[in-house]
Amino acid sequence: MKHLFVVLLSTLSLSLFGQELTNGLIMPNPNGPFKSCCVYIPASGLTAYDVPNGKQIAQLQQGTSDHNGEVYKALIKIGEDLTELDYSNLYMVGYEIMALVYVDKRGDFVKINNGYWLSIKELQSKGLMLTTWMDYLINKEDVLGWYANKPGLNLRTGASTNSDIIATLKGDLWEITPTSETKGLWCKVTVKEYTKHPCSGQDYLIKRTLTGWVKLLSENQTPNVWNYGKGC
Repeated sequence: MKHLFVVLLSTLSLSLFGQELTNGLIMPNPNGPFKSCCVYIPASGLTAYDVPNGKQIAQLQQGTSDHNGEVYKALIKIGEDLTELDYSNLYMVGYEIMALVYVDKRGDFVKINNGYWLSIKELQSKGLMLTTWMDYLINKEDVLGWYANKPGLNLRTGASTNSDIIATLKGDLWEITPTSETKGLWCKVTVKEYTKHPCSGQDYLIKRTLTGWVKLLSENQTPNVWNYGKGC
């Protein structure tokens, strides 16, 4: 009976903390040839499929570049029809810099929000790579701060809803900094509580600093936090 309990506990731990993260962003590989700005779609475009290893049904393309040679729109070509790619397929990763969002991964393909599938091998050959939301939130450097989505996040003593609540994080006076320590959808974080937001330009604004765990990703593996994409 004791052995069965240990097996069940191990299985439960794997289901809670060992799940594959299949949502995220398509970003340039820092060691790759990708050079385009400011939508992370290569100049040669990307082939879109109806299902993994399925039929080619569309192509993602860059929009027209401006006088500085920069591209700020993504297009999708289906047959002879060329339309702007819906904004829900993109996420701002820098000041007016957009990356494609992927919402599922199966084998060598990832799905974007409009339901089309992209080849991971093609992405890699064109200097792009997959970055899970967890990795992005942890490794993003040029960010003013991460803040809890409404209605807020509970900072807890451990990576479980059964752990004690240290504080409830609401609004942009609670700045969340993820660490590299994760368990499934949970991440250990450092939190600074401010009396006023740092963008106020005043000094000595930190009220207290806390450490604990938050559920950084939702059950759908989307971020439970947001940031000011364009800074102050």
